[in-house]
Amino acid sequence: MSKKQFIKRHHLIINKLRSNPCSFKDLQDHLEKHSLDESENYMISKRTFERDVEEIWGIYKIIIKYQRSQNVYQIIEDADEVKTDRLIESFQIFNALSISDSVLNQIIIEKRKPLGVEHMHSLLHAIKNKFEIQFTHEKFWKANNEKKIRIVYPLALKEARNRWYLIAQDSKDGIVKTFGLDRISNLNMTSKIFIYPNDFNPEEKFQYSFGIISDGTKLEKIKLCLSHGQADYIKSLPLHSSQKIMSENETECVIELFMSSTYDFIMELLSMGQEVQVLEPESLKNKMIEILEATLKRYK
Repeated sequence: MSKKQFIKRHHLIINKLRSNPCSFKDLQDHLEKHSLDESENYMISKRTFERDVEEIWGIYKIIIKYQRSQNVYQIIEDADEVKTDRLIESFQIFNALSISDSVLNQIIIEKRKPLGVEHMHSLLHAIKNKFEIQFTHEKFWKANNEKKIRIVYPLALKEARNRWYLIAQDSKDGIVKTFGLDRISNLNMTSKIFIYPNDFNPEEKFQYSFGIISDGTKLEKIKLCLSHGQADYIKSLPLHSSQKIMSENETECVIELFMSSTYDFIMELLSMGQEVQVLEPESLKNKMIEILEATLKRYK
């Protein structure tokens, strides 16, 4: 069996048991159906399945147990469902791009700059072992895309709006900053060990942020009125973990957030155009009006 089939079988088992506990016979039927649909062989013996259960724990940190009283297998611990789903999602994309050339023209891939994920392994190694790193960083907002050599203490990696960022403490001024992985080059790991700041918690730093900007903008209650169509999108992909639906009817939906209205959040609201209206706070409403009026002036 190829490694691709092996991984796909794991994913089929996980997805089946996530939907509901089932017997080994039900699992076999599930694997047989996918074997026929995809012209692959995912069928396994009881012994192979038990080995799969151990490997699924080792790779995905998902615990599968047999419930003798009900004669079913069940997931009793799903350590990090979000990360597991991303692993499965990445494999599904890889699988789709690996299929026959006959349908490749029907898969339209967005043309974009690579995300810089080739640095992730080295950066995680540096974070784990507390090694100071050095790299060249390109700033998009400076004249001529200015490039600077940075020496930093890597603290964490963060994803935001389909991009990856390094969270690091600048060795010169001690300030925690963010660097887009796609703008990092010439990465080198030094042998110098740094002391990880005891008062830094990556989750807490960005708890009330929309993306990667955490600049001290005050926390506030934000109320937005969304069109019915935009509300469906926002409900499926929340703007922030604090998002709550306050009221809803056939034409609009009011949501409440508790977060910082940073620059990247304001840009996200502007991208929704007439589908969103800021209700509270007044300061954010005025900021939106100011930007929209300045935009209109550019077209006069």
